[in-house]
Amino acid sequence: MSKYIFTDLDGTLTLKDTYIKFIFNHLKFGIAMKNGLKLLGMGIGYAAKMLNDDDVKKRTFSMFFRGYAKEQSLGNFTDEIVWNHKVLERIEEKRKEGYKVIIVTASPDVYVKHICNYLGYDGFISTVTCDDGEFLTGKFDGEVCNFEQKPKRIKAFLGESTPKHTISYGNSSGDFAMLRFCDESYFVNKLDIKRFED
Repeated sequence: MSKYIFTDLDGTLTLKDTYIKFIFNHLKFGIAMKNGLKLLGMGIGYAAKMLNDDDVKKRTFSMFFRGYAKEQSLGNFTDEIVWNHKVLERIEEKRKEGYKVIIVTASPDVYVKHICNYLGYDGFISTVTCDDGEFLTGKFDGEVCNFEQKPKRIKAFLGESTPKHTISYGNSSGDFAMLRFCDESYFVNKLDIKRFED
């Protein structure tokens, strides 16, 4: 029977949001100018709580990544990520005990797969992007992988198998359902890692 760690990405494995960093690393000036007013309106809507994180992710992805090549070099993107070494060290200790590590994130698969390979983890569950075979369409296939989607997709990943033990790490309300689902869970902030208590 396998043992798994299911860990969030942004704010958990990292100290800063990778999605924003990815956009600005791959942002083209013309696209930014074209969508400037939309971004401003989106910022106002988000501040007024008319839009949530998932709404913003869907809209910005459509703006910036429609027509983006599906297979594209990310250059030194992973080297520029600000990692949370406390969490990485904890996970590494558990890997020595035989745990498999799966990233579970709302971030899109287009770059999460590169982060997973960079860290040498066993797999990832993420927001799935649509493509026409060569280019991204700017749409997501299904829901953003957040909130209740996280344990739902973990269950689909596990299928009929029952793990010996599961551990999870997360840092926001979008992770709570996953943290409740696992046998042993931890809430992460920049200063500390605490046992999750709902």
